[in-house]
Amino acid sequence: MKTRILTAALLVTLLGITACASDTDGGSTTTAQETADTPAVTETAAETAEPLFTDTLKTEDFGGAEFRVYTTNELVGMTLPTTINYAEEETGEIVNDTLYARDRWMEETYNIDMICTVDVSGVSPRSLVNGVLAGDDVYDLIIHDLAQYTYTMSTSNCIYPLNYVDTINLQEEYWMPELNEQLKIGGNLFFSCSPVSPRFYGSVYIILFNRELAQSLDLEDMYSLVTEGNWTLDKMIEFSRAAVYDLDGNGKLDDNDRMGMFYEVLTPESMVMGAGYHYIENVGGTLTCMLEDTGLINLMQKMASFYQEDCVQYDGDPSYDTEKVLYAGNFLFYNPCTFNLADLRDLEFDYGILPMPKENAEQENYYGYSQPWASASPVIPITVTGDRLSMVGTLTDAMAAYGYDYVRPAVYENVIQLKGARDEKSAQIIDLMFDNITFELTTMLGFGKLNSTTKDYFISSLGKKEITSMYASIKDATEKEIEAVVSQYASFGDNLG
Repeated sequence: MKTRILTAALLVTLLGITACASDTDGGSTTTAQETADTPAVTETAAETAEPLFTDTLKTEDFGGAEFRVYTTNELVGMTLPTTINYAEEETGEIVNDTLYARDRWMEETYNIDMICTVDVSGVSPRSLVNGVLAGDDVYDLIIHDLAQYTYTMSTSNCIYPLNYVDTINLQEEYWMPELNEQLKIGGNLFFSCSPVSPRFYGSVYIILFNRELAQSLDLEDMYSLVTEGNWTLDKMIEFSRAAVYDLDGNGKLDDNDRMGMFYEVLTPESMVMGAGYHYIENVGGTLTCMLEDTGLINLMQKMASFYQEDCVQYDGDPSYDTEKVLYAGNFLFYNPCTFNLADLRDLEFDYGILPMPKENAEQENYYGYSQPWASASPVIPITVTGDRLSMVGTLTDAMAAYGYDYVRPAVYENVIQLKGARDEKSAQIIDLMFDNITFELTTMLGFGKLNSTTKDYFISSLGKKEITSMYASIKDATEKEIEAVVSQYASFGDNLG
């Protein structure tokens, strides 16, 4: 397999070069399992006790054609098992080696040459857009984050909706069709949830809690609260208040003291989603802003009030050393993503994992929020046409099936569940949490000033403005923006023409 790891200058140069698409050669049809085995991950797949989708795939011999993939392995400067999309060689780390085995399987099964371009220099999505719109046929598949890359490319009319590609089987379980319904706009699916990228499993917000501190404070058993359906926002607030303490006795709370909870820029929406609400509801492709819903408004006001209490600290405050307090164990609750768990293995105290709290005990399920900077989506540029589009669809579909069979358990069971969760109960909680994942279109698409307004309410405008008045000032513009987005996504065929 050929691999290209590019600097920004070299990549921009390549974007200006028009590459000729390789010819495809439709051959005899066989099943994927007949063509290639995957011994490196057989044990992992067996542990799932589920049928293998890769056993049922119909494959073609593509005659050695190149399959050109662009992706990244970094997330906010980190390279972890839960951030990588590509493996250049085997290293002994299970996710890395599963990705390496995937690409060997793809090459052997479909008779292709996978060429992966790994962005290590932060090339902007706009550079990719400009190349596609100029007609530069450089990549067949781009795997990058939803919030910037998929957003920029989809709103620039330079990628296909996945439902446009006949050889992608979106109805199959390995494409997570129920989750994708949340992301379909105007009848088209530009954003997707799939195991093509392992990042989906690292993109979900959790509550990490200091088990030793919880025990010393004689708090209720939090695992029991979760399993009994009673882990709620009120309980989290109650316990946070009980934990805060002025350790150095100087009469003020700073990073020398003990904190009840840290929150970060996406914590508010992870709690909103955890309570069963959305800023934008997507019902059958109809988008509605919910910032006049009484239940949502009451919840946001309650959360904003809590964030202003002494027991809570915003971890983006430059005057406060969150990492110092975190690694000292002087906190009760912290709200990271599951990808962070691989980076938190060295904490020198026992911690546990909880789902986002319910609004109240009557809420039926716990909901996990998948944030779009950590999650990645496969997209196909409109420079891929004709028989090559059919081929790329087949190969993308195969990557999703393989990802579900092998990459998913490698990430989920061996990194998030076992290495990140230090106790069996936390692993069970993660199982429960992943049963109900949700997304927020506002974070992906912005809708004018709607996204910045909801964030400002909990950060820069915290305690200064009310969400009702903040939304009233942008309501008309937001509704027009929603209409424009739906119209644009619905008219993909016209835009392509």
